[in-house]
Amino acid sequence: MKRFLTTLAILLVVIFAGLTALVLLINPNDFRGYLVERVEKQSGYKLTLQDDMRWHVWPKLSIISGKMSLTAPGAEMPLITADNMRLDVELLPLLSHQLEVKEVMLKGAVVRQTPESKAIPKISPPATPRDISHPVIEPRANNWQLNIAKVKISDSLIIWQMKDGEQLNLRDINLSLKTDEKKQVSLEMSTKVNRDRREITLNIAADADMNRYPYQVTGNITQLDYALSGVGIPDNGIAGSLTSDFTIQNESVRKISLDNLNLTANASQLQGNISAEFAATTRYQVDLKGEQLNLNTLLPELAATKTAETALLTPKDNNTSPSFSLFNTAHAAPAPNATIMAKPVITSVTVESKEYDLTHWSNIEFTLKLALNKLLYKDLEINNFKIDALNNPNSLNIQTLTGQIQQGDFSLPTVISTSIVPAHISMDITMNNIPLQPLLRVFNQPENFSGLISAKGNLEGTGYNRKAFYHYWQGTLNTSVTQFKMQGLNVPQVIQQSVAQATDKVIYPEDVESYTQADNVIAQFKLAPKGKVTVNSLDAQAEAYQIKGQGKVDLQRHDLDVMLLVNIKKGWGKENEFIRQLAKVEIPLRLYGDWNAIQYELNIEKLLRDQLQQKAKQAIDNWLNKQDAESPEVKALNQLLKKI
Repeated sequence: MKRFLTTLAILLVVIFAGLTALVLLINPNDFRGYLVERVEKQSGYKLTLQDDMRWHVWPKLSIISGKMSLTAPGAEMPLITADNMRLDVELLPLLSHQLEVKEVMLKGAVVRQTPESKAIPKISPPATPRDISHPVIEPRANNWQLNIAKVKISDSLIIWQMKDGEQLNLRDINLSLKTDEKKQVSLEMSTKVNRDRREITLNIAADADMNRYPYQVTGNITQLDYALSGVGIPDNGIAGSLTSDFTIQNESVRKISLDNLNLTANASQLQGNISAEFAATTRYQVDLKGEQLNLNTLLPELAATKTAETALLTPKDNNTSPSFSLFNTAHAAPAPNATIMAKPVITSVTVESKEYDLTHWSNIEFTLKLALNKLLYKDLEINNFKIDALNNPNSLNIQTLTGQIQQGDFSLPTVISTSIVPAHISMDITMNNIPLQPLLRVFNQPENFSGLISAKGNLEGTGYNRKAFYHYWQGTLNTSVTQFKMQGLNVPQVIQQSVAQATDKVIYPEDVESYTQADNVIAQFKLAPKGKVTVNSLDAQAEAYQIKGQGKVDLQRHDLDVMLLVNIKKGWGKENEFIRQLAKVEIPLRLYGDWNAIQYELNIEKLLRDQLQQKAKQAIDNWLNKQDAESPEVKALNQLLKKI
């Protein structure tokens, strides 16, 4: 044991003596000129080492330098500056005049990617032919050889100036770059990027094969974790990860492809492939699929908690004047010509572009295929959502835009003409048994209507936001709604109650329902520019009544004028001749005025007068049928009745 300890002590003394001799015999400043020379010869960049270089033997054998800079040829400012540079070197290669650098460490570095730091190419005179029969042997001014295995940068900054002149700062950079003799590179990096009061935090790990660099680089992103926060981002931020294989080709045409991509963002997941080709016309191909895309956690206007707008059925006091709100309450019959108070629908219009110019898409070609098992937008859950789109120089053709909502489905193929200003959009609409109430909720409309809507038609116009739709769009739409219910107004009972107030031949309804219900409602709408909607026809069928109608709606002025013809077959409360006649009559009910104060017009006196007149005419007809038709008095009465 004593002999072993003695041997170990001698060995340690020899190692210590060797290191001491190395430090004393080899001056690290001898490497200064060599490093500067090799960097400039291989890259053209100028390396400047301002302070003396010194040895550092613990815990690694290193050469430490003070401030350094690296400047591109002809540049006004250095590309890289650092407060400190450390070279971790191998011991044994030094004995054979080889500088084997295991790691280059830069601390407090600033990397500038600006016009002032870019290289300015020199105009070289024409090269004179040389004799290639004999190889040219360049003289070596230094016997040292240089190999670098790893570069590390910590607590540093990258200043990146984009084409528009705006600078992007990548702060708190920690970067590790490793390479080996097989030209396999491993990259690890973390940084923060701040811009426009937004911040993104990145943690990246990737491997790359550089054997064919600069013509081709292949590899895989094993880790890319990100977190985005700030202005215009949901309060909880957007965080997720990405992994992918990648290929970068830089031969006749530059190409970038991401294969086997897996992307997560909050509660959303996407997988697939993305590729780009940068030629005279840029081409993109996107093919993605996913289990779920939740827009409610990605869009700031949806991420905030909102209260859904619903119809509140609150009874009024008995002392309240006889009026009711179409969208808020339903009541006993109002007086004729009463005002129906409707809650206004307030929508915010964002003007994306006054001219709706998409001509910049003419230099881009792309195909997009997106398939999602579930798409969440507000309270709308769309299953089996699919998009298949192709962008050409003149138009964007969305060939497939389909999905399922509960038991219904929809198809909305769309063509956007991008070569004209403003851009023109044409959409074919097909819907089958789509729940109506979730649609109203999505578009921030009162949820007083429910049922299953089916529709078919075409809408077209210029622009692509809500204001453009209200001002410039046009088209026709044929709709059918089953299991229809309109909360807040019972049209038949309004008429029955009004008639009961005018005559005792009808019983005042005791059970006042707060809605109008129909088994099926068929309507045809025509949209014209400036938000003019014409209701060409409306037919609502129920067991006890039928409602027909037509009219106009102004989306800009927020008013309407609709005439309804209501035939009430049941529910009058009595059985008499007047009721039997009334059950055959289509009673006109007009709804008109501003959405904030809708009025209705129901002329009960004229209705009763017409019924009395019809009854009198029928009685005279019955009496005349019993008389001699050839009598002059009977002939005169018949002619008089025909004029009535």
